[in-house]
Amino acid sequence: MSPPSRVRLWIRDGALDEEGAARTLAGPVIQVGRGPGNDVVFHDPRVSTLHGRLVLDGGRVRFEDLGSTNGSALLRGDERRLVPRGEAPGVQLAPGDELLLGDADRPSCLRLLEVLAEEPEDAPPADATVVARRALGAAGSLAPGETLHRLLRLLLELRAEEDGLALARRTLEFLLQVLPQAARAQCILRDATGRFAAALCLDARPGGKAAPGLGGPPSQTLMRQLAATREALLIEDVGALADASRSLCAQPSRSLLLAPLVSGEELVGALQVGAAPQGRFDERALDLAAVLAAQLSAALSTGRLIERLREAESRLEGRCAYLQRRLGQRPALEEMVGRAPAMAVLRQRIAAVAPSRTTVLVLGETGAGKELVARAIHEASPRAGGPFAAVNCSAIAAGLLESELFGHVRGAFTGAHQSRQGLLEVAHGGTLLLDEVGDMPAELQPKLLRVLEEGAFLPVGSSRPRAVDVRVVAATHRDLERLAAEGRFRQDLLFRLNVFNLRVPPLRERPGDVLELAAHFLARLSAEHGRAHPGLTAQASAALEAYAWPGNVRELRNELERACLLAPDGQALDRCHLSERLGGGGLQPSIQGTLKDVMERLEALVVEQALARHGGNRTRCARALGISRQALVAKIARLGLADAEGAPEADGPAGTGDR
Repeated sequence: MSPPSRVRLWIRDGALDEEGAARTLAGPVIQVGRGPGNDVVFHDPRVSTLHGRLVLDGGRVRFEDLGSTNGSALLRGDERRLVPRGEAPGVQLAPGDELLLGDADRPSCLRLLEVLAEEPEDAPPADATVVARRALGAAGSLAPGETLHRLLRLLLELRAEEDGLALARRTLEFLLQVLPQAARAQCILRDATGRFAAALCLDARPGGKAAPGLGGPPSQTLMRQLAATREALLIEDVGALADASRSLCAQPSRSLLLAPLVSGEELVGALQVGAAPQGRFDERALDLAAVLAAQLSAALSTGRLIERLREAESRLEGRCAYLQRRLGQRPALEEMVGRAPAMAVLRQRIAAVAPSRTTVLVLGETGAGKELVARAIHEASPRAGGPFAAVNCSAIAAGLLESELFGHVRGAFTGAHQSRQGLLEVAHGGTLLLDEVGDMPAELQPKLLRVLEEGAFLPVGSSRPRAVDVRVVAATHRDLERLAAEGRFRQDLLFRLNVFNLRVPPLRERPGDVLELAAHFLARLSAEHGRAHPGLTAQASAALEAYAWPGNVRELRNELERACLLAPDGQALDRCHLSERLGGGGLQPSIQGTLKDVMERLEALVVEQALARHGGNRTRCARALGISRQALVAKIARLGLADAEGAPEADGPAGTGDR
């Protein structure tokens, strides 16, 4: 085995509500588990006492699962595979690989950031070449005059600017202006893999612009020294360092200023300023770099805090809107009106599955009440105090649906001026309904599968996975098994969704519930519109019961809302207030009143319908009714339908033919 090496890991404990932190550990063996004697100790009860170990062999890293109870999984890109338990040789790891330990819903994580043995030639710098050190923010003797005025102006600008790279650019430009020896300046930041790389580089020459890689790659060894000491360094001659590495030898400058950028207890980057070939920095330049690094560190930390506060504000706004909507809602089970046996079975199955964390698939026709069932599951579950969010997968374009579900980071696409939380994060701690999940685009299905299996997702434009605790309820009117057989829906996603399914019966299968539902909706709609409707007439009730309701409960509610608006205030809904498909449409007269009044209304209705059918042609209308044209004109006048002398048509004498 090669000499012991070191690795840098990102560690997140599944039992703690934290994002995790980076640690550097030395080999050759690093033990991982819940027991206090391990090198990496988790509080997560799903992690075994001695869960596994990392074996470091030079530049290679291998993970072995030592027979853990809940197992381990390797996540490499979008690929996820289980690690054999208790079997050598385990799995080889590469930077960026992630190990998921314990529970699949909210696992503990180890991510390999870098193997520090990859650059053995990057030896620690000899103390003789570090001619001065300065604690971050400390100053010995800053130059007076114009430099101080510029510095004060820069500090004010740093307080007003929020963009991190813009802050770094202003700082580098200032250093290049006030340090005559300076030839180039870099802002070094930690990238997604955990390594340090130049994020911004400026040249002191007139017209010098930002360019990637200017001044050579940063020395990882010097960055590790900054992380350990948090002190700004003045290096007189990088070429004189003992066993100088390739990255140090590649520096065009011999004299360097290096000041750490710190957020909390973490080194997030550094300011590096290189002198011209014959130039040398002094301790005043080091003072200036230390002061500016301290100010820039504070500004960057404030920017990160503001971003987190904005995300929290967005989450709270979403939850506030949810709670406001809930205040106007009755409990979902109370809204599930009906005494049909199928409804009784549905309520029993809701009560059985609600207390668990199981994924539920709700099946039913459009308008049958699938969202109401999902809300009932949420309200009867331990997550009832959390948010309930819903999205219709068929109503949003694929690109927008991805952002709606997973959110996005700033700059992810044109118009993404700020980060935005997706519904998965909005529903954290609660329930998310994926309505019409059978219409979800194929490219989003594996991302949803990852959420269900690992409890993690990637926002659009981000490389850092985010953990989420959300229960998913899916709903569809489609035959998912047929779609899966046709290759239009992932079979593994179907298995993950269809752990427990509920069928919502269509309204035509429970005709005895129609009038009870109608009374329920009528009471609510009367209150909403401020119109009193005491009930339904016998004719209206018969029409509602005789109809097949292809649009289910939603169609019934819409029909009653229309009838409530048509019926006079204080009057029961009659058949004439219903739509034509139910035999109404405003053509059915009221049968209340004296026989003479009822007969006149009926006669007027017959004449009106005949005139309408024949386009107002009285000759044809009279022939259809079996009376003379003169008798028809007299009836029109008597019934007050129109002026007989001013009829809107010019027929010839009766029997002379139609126009």
